[in-house]
Amino acid sequence: MSSRRKPTMDDVAKAAGVSYATVERVLNGRGGVSRAKEASVLDAARKLKIDRALHEVSARWLRIAIVTQKPTSPYYVALRQGFELAQKSFETFRVLCNVTFFDDLEPPSLASVIARVSQKADAMIVVAYEHPLVIDAVSRVAKKIPVVCVASDLPDCGRLAYVGIDNRCAGRIAGELMGRFVGPAGGQILVIAGLRTYLGHEQRDGAFRAVLRRRFPACDVVATVESRENERSTERLTRDAFGKYPGLKGIYNLSVGDEGIARALRAMKCQDSTVVIGHELSPVSRALLIEGVVDAVLDQSPFVEAIRAVEVILNHYNRGTTSGLPLQTPISIYLQENLPPEF
Repeated sequence: MSSRRKPTMDDVAKAAGVSYATVERVLNGRGGVSRAKEASVLDAARKLKIDRALHEVSARWLRIAIVTQKPTSPYYVALRQGFELAQKSFETFRVLCNVTFFDDLEPPSLASVIARVSQKADAMIVVAYEHPLVIDAVSRVAKKIPVVCVASDLPDCGRLAYVGIDNRCAGRIAGELMGRFVGPAGGQILVIAGLRTYLGHEQRDGAFRAVLRRRFPACDVVATVESRENERSTERLTRDAFGKYPGLKGIYNLSVGDEGIARALRAMKCQDSTVVIGHELSPVSRALLIEGVVDAVLDQSPFVEAIRAVEVILNHYNRGTTSGLPLQTPISIYLQENLPPEF
C-alpha cells in the first residue's frame, strides 16, 4: 500500500477477511454483525490506522429482543412506550430494543416466537406465562444470553432477574380493600383473571383469597374465571356470574378489561351495588373511578418496569451506571379522591 494513500474500508475488509458491507456496519455502528467478525474488523481498522474515532465503536451494539403481548390494553401500551423511551435514553450505551408481539396466547406459538427472536439477540426481556413449552423455550435462551422477566416471573427458567411488583402483595392489598369496601355483611365475590398460567395472576388470586378467608370470612370467593386478556370476555363473564350468583357483591379484576365489566354492570344496573377493584391506571380506569363504577385501581407503573428491565441488561454488560431503582417496583393505590393530574 502506498504511504500516500489513506486506508479505506476495502482495505479493512481484506485485512479482516470479511465483506465491505460488514466493515461498513461495524464502523458505522449499525449492528447485525457477530462478535467475532466485529472484533476482527476493529482490530484490522486499528492496525491500518483508518481515519476514524474507533473508540466510539469499541463497544458493540447490544441487541435486546423484547417479547410481549400486542399493545391492545393500557398495560401493554404503557410497556411499549417505556421501551421506546429506554431506546432513546440509553442510545449512548449502544443498545437496540426490538419489540416483538406474539400473535396469540397458545404455548407453541409463544415458544416459537421466543426461540426465533433470540437467535440474533444479545439479551431478552419477556412477559410470559408459565407453561412447559414456554419455560423450556426461555430456559434454552437463558443458557446463551441474559433474560429478564417483566410483570410476571418465570423463576425456574434461569433468568437473570425479575422486574415488577410483588404480585402476592398486590393480591393482599386487593383483599384488604375488597373486605373493607363490601363491609361486615360480606357477600359473594368473583375473581377475573387474564390467564391463570401467568404466575403473577395466580399469585394475586391466591393472596386475595387468603386475606378474605383470614380477615373477612363473610366474603365468599365463588369463582375465578379467565378472560384470556380480552375485555369483551370480561363483559360476558360478568353477566354470566350475575346469572349464576345473584348475590354477587364484588369483582376483583386482576388483569385487563375493566371497561367490559363496567358495560355489564351498567346494563344490569348493578354498578352502584357492586365493588370493583382493578389493575393499571389508564384513561379508561381513570374515567371509571371518577364515575364510581370502579372503586380502586392498583397500578404497577409499566413505564418504569420497561426502563428498569433495559437497565438491568446494560448493567449485566457493564454499560452505564445503575439508577439504584429496585427491581421490585412499587404498587400505587388509586381511589377517586387521589387521582394524579392527567397529562
